[in-house]
Amino acid sequence: METIDKIAVEITIAGRNITGDVSPYLAKITYTDRVEDESDDVSLTFEDTAARWQKPWYPQQGDSMTIRLGTPGNMVDCGLFEIDQIEFEFPPDTFNVKAIGAAITKSLRTRNSKAFEKQSLKKIAQYFADKHDLKLTGNLGELAKIQIERKTQDKETDISFLAKLAKEYGLIFSVRGQQLVFMTTDELEEKPAVMTVDKTQMSKARFQDKTSQVYAAATVATRDVRSNTVKKWQIKPSGDPAKKDTLIVGGRVENDGQAQAKAKGALKEKNKDKTTGTITLPGDCRLVAGANIELTGVGEFSGKWHITQSTHTVDPTSGYATDIAIRKIVES
Repeated sequence: METIDKIAVEITIAGRNITGDVSPYLAKITYTDRVEDESDDVSLTFEDTAARWQKPWYPQQGDSMTIRLGTPGNMVDCGLFEIDQIEFEFPPDTFNVKAIGAAITKSLRTRNSKAFEKQSLKKIAQYFADKHDLKLTGNLGELAKIQIERKTQDKETDISFLAKLAKEYGLIFSVRGQQLVFMTTDELEEKPAVMTVDKTQMSKARFQDKTSQVYAAATVATRDVRSNTVKKWQIKPSGDPAKKDTLIVGGRVENDGQAQAKAKGALKEKNKDKTTGTITLPGDCRLVAGANIELTGVGEFSGKWHITQSTHTVDPTSGYATDIAIRKIVES
């Protein structure tokens, strides 16, 4: 891990840079970045025997916070957060401030009900982008292809409804800054590796390769109530001939394009976590969720991997470390 004299941290709360004031009392910062669905979060722990945080420095829930951490010239811009939880415990007196990504606003986390009829997935996504003053970005062409006859949001938060809808069609959904982002898994996996990591650089690692519940193809079947016939669609990409099973995808299907997208998305979703792992490394700002890395020196586990979650930790005792959750990219 990086030594303490190389650590760099910058903290602002409610627009005020408090780094100089709080640094002597900083015990730990943890920042977790996720590739989809869930909000990023940050946790700051301070030694507080002088009771500074308990009274004069006490922050307000909802206050904005920005964090940058790492080493000089190698800092992660964690983004904008909103203070969500404050904790105090003793002995010894310890003060903890937790915050979630400010992009996941209260309105996005509020339950709503709405019906959408005869619209493309792009138009539905654009409705939510406009509603929350966000810019819709990503693979908009793919969204436009998917036509939906009817979809109902039933007492769900907007964020969970969008995440569920994206997953149904094999898309990756996230809120980044002021953007509502939809990408395909293939797009993320095709990006070049940001760095090569050899076994000798890993502080700790664990890999898992499973053979069960890995599918060769996906079939979507639906009954046409007017003709009382069953129509089937199948996706069977080229790949590992050892895969024998076919995934049966349930749910309503309204047209050919929707069926193909559902079958492809379900197959990708089921198979993408065949080979997974976790690695602890010296802190590095390039190791962020959504990035790809190349592993070497680990036998059959060597190759290109996708980072699904990264946790950056700054601890004055042990320094700066990055923990990543990864899945192996399989060429199809």
